[in-house]
Parts: sequence; C-alpha cells; structure tokens
Amino acid sequence: MKKSIFAALAAILSLLLLAAPSSAQSDGARIHLIHGIPGVDVDVFVDGAAVFEGFSFSDTQDLSSFAGQTLAAVEVKAAGADDVLIDAGDLALPASGNYTVFAHLDADGNPAIAVFENDVSTIEAGNGRLVVRHAATAPAVDVKANGEVAFTNLANGGEASADLPAGTISAEVVPTGADEPVVIGPADLPVTEGASLIVYATGSLDDGLEVITESITDLGPTPTVVNTGDSPVDQGLPMGLALAAVAGAVALLGGGSVARRLLTTQA
Repeated sequence: MKKSIFAALAAILSLLLLAAPSSAQSDGARIHLIHGIPGVDVDVFVDGAAVFEGFSFSDTQDLSSFAGQTLAAVEVKAAGADDVLIDAGDLALPASGNYTVFAHLDADGNPAIAVFENDVSTIEAGNGRLVVRHAATAPAVDVKANGEVAFTNLANGGEASADLPAGTISAEVVPTGADEPVVIGPADLPVTEGASLIVYATGSLDDGLEVITESITDLGPTPTVVNTGDSPVDQGLPMGLALAAVAGAVALLGGGSVARRLLTTQA
C-alpha cells in the first residue's frame, strides 16, 4: 500500500511535465503541490540535494519559483531514510498557468492524483469565488450553502465553483439527492471579496474526514487608484519550506473517527 502511495507522489511530479514555451521568457506560473494522502511522510531530492523533507499529509510546497525550469534527478525517499523509493528522473515544470496538484484517495480508497488548473479570472467587485473539490473516499455528494443546494452530484476527483457575494456561508455536505446524513458540516466558510477559496474534502468516512483549503487572492477588478506607501508583499516560499499554516477547525460528521483540520495557503 505504501509503495503505491509513493508511486502516486512520483506521478504527481510527472504530471507537471506540461508543455512549456520554448522561449526563455515566461509569463510566470503558480504551481502548488498539496499532500492529501494520510499516513505517509517522504523526503524529496533534486540533483542529490534534499529540497524538502518530512513532506506529510496536508503539507503544501510552492514550486512556482521553478516555473519553466527542469528539475534534475528527482528522487523520493522515505522520510529520514537513504533508500530511493522513486527515481522520477528529470522533470520540466510549466512556464505559465495556475495549477494545484493534489494527491488524494479515490472513491475506493486507492491513491489517486488530480491536477487542477485554477480559475483566476477576474471576480466582480463585492464577490468572492467558492470552489469545492471532492477528494475523499466517499460517494457522490451535494453541497449546500445556507441550506440551499449549491453544487449537486459532485463525485470523487470532481469540482464545482460559483462566484458569490462576499460574506460567511454555512456549508453542509450530504449524499446526492438526500438531506441527511450530513457528512461534513455545518461549517462556516469565509467568502472573501476578490479571492478564491478552494475547499478539498479528503480522507475517508471510515478513517476520518479532513478539510483542506487554499486561497488564491488578488482576483478582484484592477483598482482605479494606486496608493503609495508600504504594503505587504507575498514573496512566496523557497523550495524546502512548508507553506502550510493551521488556521482553525471545521466540524466534520461521518463514520469512524472524524478529524478536524483547516489548512490555508495563499498566493
């Protein structure tokens, strides 16, 4: 089982072999790798050097600074061990676009990989974007927002999104076509003006569900007035530093031991 999970993690990197423009000029890319498979820690090496260690469930790595480059001799090792579990070879990263690569469990509990191209289109003033991605070992579900069905028949590996007025919504996840049982929630989700909140349902009903979120900001209309002075600037994280930050807890209901976790990343 663990070897198949290690293979899945290597496949994540392989899926980043997207066609990159031949020109040396790059529009830039935002590429985040999120570990959504419980129970496995790994170290990743590039050209013989450890670039991140102890990569564990819910951790995020920002590969954006390497957009358009080729990572040489990528190896995946068990955390703290010398044995090479996966030799992924040389990997070329895309030079442009906005991607999240998510390792998760499929509907049958097997390791699976989803590569999502994130919607970074402009959000109208006063609105935020809510994206829900089903990455849990669970059947198809409906997602309710403030008691009304917002997304229906969302299956493992699928996603749905909507632009909504900024504010806090109460979200629930139920089996498709049913009002109960509520398998996730109710949970308050902040829809922020000009930002996309991406919510992943991970884990399994038997072993515990997890909610992981990431946030993509600065998607609002271009301002007509530019203020001068100091302002926070997100410099991103270099390879080797986790971007994960535990921000709160979401109550989850379901079979087995139900976990509570909220991971937020920003870019």
